[in-house]
Amino acid sequence: MVNISSLIIDSKADFLTILNAFLNNFYNITPIKINGSLQYITRFLTELDDDVKFHFEYPYVDKVYRDTFYNYYSSKNNDYDRNSIRISVFKNSFESTDIFAKEKVTDNYLGFFTIRPTFPNILGRNLLKPNAFKNITNVLICNSNYSVTFNSLKLNINVFPHSAQDGEAMTCAETTIWSLIEYFSNKYSEYRPLLPNKIHEILKELTVERQIPSKGLSAQQISFALKKTGFGVKVYNKAAYGIEFDKILKTYINSGIPMVAIVNNSADICHAFNIIGKTKPSETDILAISSTDLRGDGTLRVHDLNDADKEIVIIDDNCAPYRKGQISNPCNHYGIAEWNACQLTEIIVPLYSKIYMDAGQAKKISNTYIRLCNFAYNNRDIYIKTFLCSSRSYKDYIFDLPDIVIFPKNRNRNKYSFKFGKDETKQ
Repeated sequence: MVNISSLIIDSKADFLTILNAFLNNFYNITPIKINGSLQYITRFLTELDDDVKFHFEYPYVDKVYRDTFYNYYSSKNNDYDRNSIRISVFKNSFESTDIFAKEKVTDNYLGFFTIRPTFPNILGRNLLKPNAFKNITNVLICNSNYSVTFNSLKLNINVFPHSAQDGEAMTCAETTIWSLIEYFSNKYSEYRPLLPNKIHEILKELTVERQIPSKGLSAQQISFALKKTGFGVKVYNKAAYGIEFDKILKTYINSGIPMVAIVNNSADICHAFNIIGKTKPSETDILAISSTDLRGDGTLRVHDLNDADKEIVIIDDNCAPYRKGQISNPCNHYGIAEWNACQLTEIIVPLYSKIYMDAGQAKKISNTYIRLCNFAYNNRDIYIKTFLCSSRSYKDYIFDLPDIVIFPKNRNRNKYSFKFGKDETKQ
């Protein structure tokens, strides 16, 4: 038998061929399940950049799948393998002879995804860079620095964690909770990572039915799980907040706070995914922002930069990571009519417990302050963007800025000078 762990697979077609042979030889399942699994992986590969290569590693111990295996799959009637497959992804310039060259590996490594024997939903945990996918450019997203290994080499990649649901132990809701907490626990020491079984244990307090096989979770249950892990959760319902809902959502996105979004349609679709960022607005988008007469007398015209945001970036367990959507049509990346009819109805925001002000309050306070600053903003068009963050993050941001001093130039309070650093002065 060929040692496939030493192979660098040059194309998606070759990868599918090798994967098909491996599934037939190592897993005792029917051809129908194998074909369904390959179709599932093919949809994922379609979103990957065409010029990538793959490295096949088996057996691989994936912590998320092992948790669900020991707590659920090992007790089922069918025989499930406890090992996963790890597929490392590289740029096209990577060759088989480069696997021992640390510099070559570091320069070409794009992350990895796992394949678990939960047929046909076999795509497991993955940590992949946005540039591993097609058309994922010009985006601002939340990410965390993960330490991973390839061929015993330690590597660091900035990504947002993603996993597909297996449809039994993990549905969209559990996967969304896992993904958020995995991100926060890796980025901040205040939080601990949660494996799937721990999520189910937390939710025992709130459920009156069995949890596995899972039938999904309500927004209340998702919020409860996040609250129990240390977050100061805020829940926003579009029906209750009306036109302010989109503004609040955009404020959290621009503050770099990932959140859970709940979408529904008029039929039977109810789905949860994470919103982790947005696309960068163009200069044309910014110049097209309409103004708001903040005082009502025409002396202060405010342009909210959040209104220039057109697309959001989504982590959806039904699709490849980093999909783009619109607030008005959040599921257009599915390309299916019934999903295009879905509307964003709720967001669940996991705030740091010491952030006591929410996005709506922050916007009201900033608008009030600007409206009352008569001497500085009279008869001007100004552009604003409201952020929400902890005091520690804000102080760190201020520390890296050049010195900015505002002082009166003369007795005319309408004229102020702004000094940047020691040399540059602008009025």
